[in-house]
Order: sequence, then C-alpha cells, then structure tokens
Amino acid sequence: MPDPAVALDLQQVNRNLERFHQQAAAAGCVVRAHTKAHRTTELTTLQVSAGSVGAAVINARAAIGLAAAGITDVVVAWPWPEPWRWPLYVEAADRLDRFAVHVDQAETIRGLGALAVGAGTEIGVRIDVRHTGEDGVLPLARLAAETPGILLDGVTGYPAPESRADIDDRAALGRRHARMLVDLAEQIRAEGIDCQVVSAGGTPTAEAAMDVPGITEVVAGAYSTLDAGLAAIGACGLDEVAISVSAAHADLLDGCHQPWDPEAGPVLAGDRLLPAHICPLAKTLMRRGIGFTVLYDGRPVDHWQPIGTPDRA
Repeated sequence: MPDPAVALDLQQVNRNLERFHQQAAAAGCVVRAHTKAHRTTELTTLQVSAGSVGAAVINARAAIGLAAAGITDVVVAWPWPEPWRWPLYVEAADRLDRFAVHVDQAETIRGLGALAVGAGTEIGVRIDVRHTGEDGVLPLARLAAETPGILLDGVTGYPAPESRADIDDRAALGRRHARMLVDLAEQIRAEGIDCQVVSAGGTPTAEAAMDVPGITEVVAGAYSTLDAGLAAIGACGLDEVAISVSAAHADLLDGCHQPWDPEAGPVLAGDRLLPAHICPLAKTLMRRGIGFTVLYDGRPVDHWQPIGTPDRA
C-alpha cells in the first residue's frame, strides 16, 4: 500500500469518541462536536452517531451543509457581527431542527430578530462570554429575552489557554471558567429568564469543565483525533493519537503548533509524524485539497475530504 500523506486510524477514533462521550455522560452533560478539528462531514456524522448532541461550526454555510447531511442540531460557534450573514442564519434555521449562533452585540440580536420574524422563524442565540465579557452578558440576555424572533439558547465560553502557565494550570483554568459560566446562567435565571444551555468549550479544559455542576454541554473538536500537543500536556497518550502524516509530506505540518507552545513541532512515531495540533492541519488540508486516508486494521477503507465554504465568496 502506498504510504498515505495523511492517515486517520478509524479504530482509534472510535475509542477516543467512546471514552470522551462516556466521561461527559457520567458528568451529566452532553458533547457538541466542533468540526474545526477535522472539517469533514463524515467524522462529524460519526461523532453524532457516537453520542454528540450535534455540531459546532465556524459559519452558516457549514451549518447548511450539515443540514443536508442529516445533522439537525448545529451552532455557529463564532459571534460574527456582519449583517449580510443574517439571511444565511435564517436559511439555516429553516433547514435545521435546532439552530443557534454565538452573539456578542446588541445589534446582532435586534437585526437577526427582525429578519427571523419576517421569515416566520426563530433563531437561538448563545451569549459568547469570551467576546462579550462577564459584565455584558446580563444586558444581552435581557435583550434576547424580549426580542421577537430570538430564543435565548444559553451562555457559552472558551478559556483559550495561550501560554505555558495557562496549560500547566488547565484543570484549574477549566473549573474556574466553568464556574463563571454557571454563575452567569444563574444570574440570568434569577431575573426570570430561561437559560437552558451552559456550554464550556475546548478539549484541553473539557474534563475539568464537565465536572462542574451546572455545565450542560461541552464543545470540543480535537477529542476525536487527539494530537501530539495534547499528549505533551498529559491529556492523552501518544498511542491515542489517531492522525499521522507521512514524513515525505512534513510540509503539511508547517504552522501546526499549539498556541501555548509555538516551538513544539510534530512527534515521530515509527516512520510517521504525529501533528502537534490537529486544527491547523485540517485547515491546511482543506486549502490544498488533500484528504484523510481512513484506515481500519491498517488498511485503507475510505477517504474523507476536509471541506469549507465561506459565507461570502
């Protein structure tokens, strides 16, 4: 068999999914699979089949694409402010059973609500604490609750470890951030406003976050494949990393470092390289038109192509 440029071990992916979903279920919360880690419809579908409540995506076109694939619960996990995106959100809401977007501005809530009313639909919003800041959450929750066409879906945030100190303290970071989200949700509910979802993001801090009472959902991407950067911090073992790159295609790994350790590169495992960070690798593959060769028992069984369509060409 020719040496695949990028190989995905399907058996290891399935083991990773089972372990992570079992952890979440034991903690009483659900998993939402963020597609940015692999950017493939096939793996997203596998994640949902394995127990993910739905998907998180980077833009509206990705949400519409998953709707066509039969995935019915999707969140756009970035607070895009541009009004030209709003009609795409209305289209996505019309195609999906459940659809929500991250928001951090009052203008987005008002404008999106007016369009939703005109289209006879309702769009969920999640207040993004990372971009809003703690002080901005309650005013936006009040506005969402009183805006026709808008459903306050919940609050969400991602602690974004960016330094070695952050990642060395990742369990405490995840707990602190999760408790902050739970406290904000309780403040919203204290005003008589429904706030069903309390969503904490990020694979590195997920285990700590899901153990905080009141967290209802964990959004994670890299948990399905894992990577050498996560292994380096003890979040997994190198033998659990399901993705590898041929040494002949090492250029695919340029720029694929973790934000907390930009000097760390790929790890050699046998005659293949384990990427330090899966997310930028998936983006590179998408741009170059290179896919994952899916292996089962070491034999190729499929080919999954990372895809991405911008909301505006």
